Amino acid sequence: MKPNLQRPLIVLAICAACTLVFVFLSARGFVPLQQVEFFAQDWQMRLGRKTPVDERLVLIGIDKPVYTSDFSEEELQAEPVLRELQTTFPWSRAVWARLIEKLADAGAKVIVIDLVFAAPGAGDDKLNQALEKYRDRIVIGYNINVGKTDRGEFSELMLPAESVLAPAAVNSPVEDDRLGYVNIWPDFDDTLRNLSFRQTAGQVGDIVPEGVVLESLDARTLRKSGHAEAIPPGYGSRPFRYTAPAGSAYKPCPIGDILSPKLWEKSYASGGFFKDKIILLGPTAEIFHDEHNTPFIDPKKMGGPEIHLQVLGAALHGEFIQEPSQNARLWIITLAGVVAAGFCFVIRQPAKRLLAVVGLCAAYMVIAQVLFDHAGRIVPLAVPLLVLIVSSLIVLTYDFVLERLERMKLRNTMGLYFSPKVLEAVLADPGSMEPRRADVTLLLTDLRNSTPLAEALGPQGMFELLNLIFEAQTNAIMAEEGNLEHFLGDQFLSYWGAPQAQPDAADRAHRAAIQLITAMEAVRPKLSPEVHKLFGYGVALHSGAVLVGNKGSAQRLDYGLVGDTVNEASRVEALTKYYGVKLLVTSVTFGQFSTRSNHRLVDRVIVKGKSEPVELFEFENPCTTQDFEQICRRYQTAYSDYSAGRFTEARAQFESLVLEYSDGPGKVLVARCTELEAQPPTEWHGIWKMDAK
Repeated sequence: MKPNLQRPLIVLAICAACTLVFVFLSARGFVPLQQVEFFAQDWQMRLGRKTPVDERLVLIGIDKPVYTSDFSEEELQAEPVLRELQTTFPWSRAVWARLIEKLADAGAKVIVIDLVFAAPGAGDDKLNQALEKYRDRIVIGYNINVGKTDRGEFSELMLPAESVLAPAAVNSPVEDDRLGYVNIWPDFDDTLRNLSFRQTAGQVGDIVPEGVVLESLDARTLRKSGHAEAIPPGYGSRPFRYTAPAGSAYKPCPIGDILSPKLWEKSYASGGFFKDKIILLGPTAEIFHDEHNTPFIDPKKMGGPEIHLQVLGAALHGEFIQEPSQNARLWIITLAGVVAAGFCFVIRQPAKRLLAVVGLCAAYMVIAQVLFDHAGRIVPLAVPLLVLIVSSLIVLTYDFVLERLERMKLRNTMGLYFSPKVLEAVLADPGSMEPRRADVTLLLTDLRNSTPLAEALGPQGMFELLNLIFEAQTNAIMAEEGNLEHFLGDQFLSYWGAPQAQPDAADRAHRAAIQLITAMEAVRPKLSPEVHKLFGYGVALHSGAVLVGNKGSAQRLDYGLVGDTVNEASRVEALTKYYGVKLLVTSVTFGQFSTRSNHRLVDRVIVKGKSEPVELFEFENPCTTQDFEQICRRYQTAYSDYSAGRFTEARAQFESLVLEYSDGPGKVLVARCTELEAQPPTEWHGIWKMDAK
């Protein structure tokens, strides 16, 4: 199969194979691909639109494990619970009871404590009383613990101690609307991008009766604050839009400041700041190790309480992001493969295709970011781009190899026709091989008496002679950066000016003709007397417009020339035998020479098959006599009389040249003048029409 027919199938195979590989790996959850996709998604989160800061949300932080000398004696007298803060954490539950009471009395809408009071402790009675008194405005946490044993994984609930919150629900303690699980489950790369608001009994390992729904701390908070509609439906985790990196969106209010009478009045307007606010209390100091990785880089980790607050902000503003289904992901990846194949078919030039792929990747990233920011949708980003890029690069590699093979093939083939320098130019610009019109200078040579020579030499000898001649001719042409059209029997055609333009084409052709005649004459002494007598040739130089390009069939193509200029050159070459000269140059080529050695105008004729006359010149060459300059002067004088119609005077001068130098053109003109004397033309312009080729 030919490369131009084979390429579409290979391109389709490459793009299909790449697409299928990525589709298969994506469907199987190949970890490296998921990591790359997460990396792209995190970039979108960092660069994209964020959830706005919600003034209704307040973070109260446990910013240190102990307050040693932060309070005055006056404050300690006014607020005795401050003395508990001067002991090492965990503090008496009386601290939390007092905080709940203080914030509730200030008009807080919901008070959320991101702690699990699992073990009984001091002050439980006071905390229990506060939880009962403000039960409609309070949410505390519990934990869903997952452990491993030799028998496998197990789950258990870590609930508040009964001394803190006595079980009141019918089916399970988790149905108490004051309880929400505090668990945050990151993706497998330990980065939090999604959060669940509900869990079923089956999801948590059947540690609660069937039909019981476990709600998160955030879901309970939204429900108690009157925003139950903001809780996402379903039981799966939902990607949410962060507000800002850690510490940038919600600055924690230190717990000591809240309990300090002075700061309560000074910084928080005696509690007025907290009216109608959703308040979340939790550990914010690094010593508590309640931190999780987020999509942000600086810093990457964020405290659990702040994460809950940012999740609440996302819910209140409806900033959840819709993920595509698995089928939709796979279809988008497949579409990327189709687009890659389309690019490879439509854009054949590698550099343009590479730029187009880069542009498409950039456009796709912009579209993905726009969808992420304004439509709240995540589209697979990294994997489709990988399909597009990998497919395109593999096809580019294939095209490069194919081009190299074609270039090698072209070099091997064209090396038979073009000189090395022209060949390099052609390989650098393959477009120059396309069919077009070109102005060229032709050199045509022909071996005389080929039939008698073949009879005298036999097949072996004849081919040896032809190869010897063609070798000499090829060397002469290649030395002047010429190109070979073909060897046709005993005829040899070469040219200058295509496929690459050559301003000095005529000069090169002239020098090549001189070298060719020199080489041919060097062959003559090697021939036997019988062959020497038959050996002859002619050389013609002619210039004009031709059509150049690959010609032939699907099985065989040759780069060559087509046009009447070639036919006219053949007629001129045939006239070398008629005039008895080795080299004839037409006036078109003659006019392009930059320098002119001794020459003469041989004749003005209309060759057979043409209507316009052509002037024929003979230039000094290795076969002209030493007296060629003198012959040219005398011939020119005689030819002037001939052109003016003074045939008798012209004939006498031509006869003198024939007698003294056996001049070939002179012999022709003697016979012609004799004919014209016998039958003078009625109208004479000095132009002779040739009736034979």
